[in-house]
Amino acid sequence: MGTRAGTLAQWSEARIVRAMRVWRRGCRAMLPWFRATPFAAANHYRDRTLRVTAARSSPAEVSMLAAALPPWQHTTFWVIDAHARTALWLAHELRRTRGLTFALALNGWYDADGALDGRASIALLLALAERPAAHARGEAGLVCERERIDAPSDGTRLDNRYQLSDEELPSLDQLRALGRKRVCVFTVDDTASDLGAWADELRAGIAVEIVPLSASAA
Repeated sequence: MGTRAGTLAQWSEARIVRAMRVWRRGCRAMLPWFRATPFAAANHYRDRTLRVTAARSSPAEVSMLAAALPPWQHTTFWVIDAHARTALWLAHELRRTRGLTFALALNGWYDADGALDGRASIALLLALAERPAAHARGEAGLVCERERIDAPSDGTRLDNRYQLSDEELPSLDQLRALGRKRVCVFTVDDTASDLGAWADELRAGIAVEIVPLSASAA
């Protein structure tokens, strides 16, 4: 059973901005990497009949993933790269159960006719923002949507896929300034090319670990 906050037609720009601020709450050091792009896309989304809905509780598989993640350390920078539905639910669950805040490194402009149609992402971003949030106790890192690369595109739809650039990912110097001594990338499937290149650049000066998200407790 899900809870609904109406359709997108009932979401004014001010209400969408409030939702964005809820997700951004607790991001201070991580604020440079928080992207408001999906909220702007929601405000301009052409399908205003989109239902803004989310289940009453996190999906069972997400709760299991959250429980399997190791304790977060203040000197570790986490990156969670999963399909948007999993990534957003996981960020919500880790905030609820551990007080961890993540900057949303979602920089795609969602389009109803695009490879990244954003329907599931918009619904979760808005619906989950209207639920009570736990007090933030730590800024863990970034959450990414794997569809930025993996979404199918057959040439009949707008190709609005993207890759994370230097603007969405912190440099070695920036990580050091944050006091981070280790990077852990939790990822579905193989490491995405953009995160793989970033990890390779970092390895000259910081420990980097790539962990399959489904086996993150290992």
